[in-house]
Amino acid sequence: MLIEQRIRGLCDKNGISLKAACQASDVAYGTLHAQISKGREIPFSTMDKLAHFFEVPLAYFSEKRPSMSVMVDGTEAPVSKRVATAYTAALNSAQLDLMRKGFGIGTEQILDWLASEGGVLTNFDAIRDRVDLFHPIEATDQMMRPKAIGKNSLVAKQLGLENEQHYVEVVGKFDRTLIDRVMGAHKEAEQQPYMVSDESIEVVFDNQRIQHSYRRVLARVKDQSGQEFTLVHAKPL
Repeated sequence: MLIEQRIRGLCDKNGISLKAACQASDVAYGTLHAQISKGREIPFSTMDKLAHFFEVPLAYFSEKRPSMSVMVDGTEAPVSKRVATAYTAALNSAQLDLMRKGFGIGTEQILDWLASEGGVLTNFDAIRDRVDLFHPIEATDQMMRPKAIGKNSLVAKQLGLENEQHYVEVVGKFDRTLIDRVMGAHKEAEQQPYMVSDESIEVVFDNQRIQHSYRRVLARVKDQSGQEFTLVHAKPL
């Protein structure tokens, strides 16, 4: 109980959860949590990693530790930087977990993902179903060429699309002016990291008029082999 109190006390003092501290110090959270909750002995290697992370001597966890010690003060202390880094990593991890479950995916989350992954399609499962990927526009293209249409993306839901070929069949029947406008936006997006714009559309599909406004993100991305694509995310306004 004494060690548990001192570990949790360090976490509270530095404004960080036990799980985040474990992740940052390369300690198995599940193992440590079980050791603490069941009163098991905590190995030296774990205490050494935690002591290094929090910048306290190992004696801090001892029953016979000195009653007074000198702690580094100031926001520039290395421990503060490590805590801040761990806290940020924990927030990013929690956000990705929510996104994987389909919560909170909007324009800001897409831009955060782009920034964190540097435009590379890594940690992509969290948003895969809610974005569309297109091949770069070529001179001979008559319309956008989809690489992957997310099953829960706005265009898939609005038009009831089943797959990439269905996208070509449906969108290929739209007004030429609309297609040219979208192709122009894709070309422009290929020249910069990303573009955000508010758009509106009005088309007739299956004898029904579809009219809505949306916020669109167009972003230049690439897979891990270096092949480039244009990512599209749209959110109704």
